[in-house]
Amino acid sequence: MAEYKWTIDKVDCYTLKDGLENVAYNVHWTYSLTEGEDIVSMNGVTGVGSPNPDNFLSFDQLTEDIVAGWVESIMDVDRMKNLLTDWLDEKKAPKVITLKLSQVVEPEA
Repeated sequence: MAEYKWTIDKVDCYTLKDGLENVAYNVHWTYSLTEGEDIVSMNGVTGVGSPNPDNFLSFDQLTEDIVAGWVESIMDVDRMKNLLTDWLDEKKAPKVITLKLSQVVEPEA
């Protein structure tokens, strides 16, 4: 069974912005697809915009699920899933391979 998963690698924060402390502004993430023993992934950084003071969460209140939800709301997740699926299919059954020619050793006369 295929499983898609977000991993939040780190979050860039302003120490102080508009009177709020530890304000997240960039999320470094990995999005992966696992099927059996096969894994493919992509990485990126997504800006999350300015905080809303009415529902602001400081860094110590954030969870991976909350931050992944922010990223999902910004990114084209369907496209990302399609890319990962294509990469996994290619990994399982490559359409292109690189082969190395054998060196032919001429017999000594």
